[in-house]
Amino acid sequence: MIRCSQDECGWVAIAPSERAALKQYESHLLETHVETVETEIPDGHVQVRTDDGEWETMTREQARKFHDR
Repeated sequence: MIRCSQDECGWVAIAPSERAALKQYESHLLETHVETVETEIPDGHVQVRTDDGEWETMTREQARKFHDR
C-alpha cells in the first residue's frame, strides 16, 4: 500500500498493482502538492521548501545535505 508522505495528508493508493499505485501517487503529488512559480533558478540549482515554509534556492549538493539533517 502506498500512502502520501506529505504531512497531514491521508491519501492512499487504491490500485491492482504496485506499478499502478505508483502512477496514482505521482498524479496525486502533482495535482495536490506541487505548485508552479515564476522565478529564475540558476543552472545546477534547485528550490527547497525550508522548515518555515519558505523556498530557498541552493545547489543540489546543499539540498541533499539539507534533507539529510
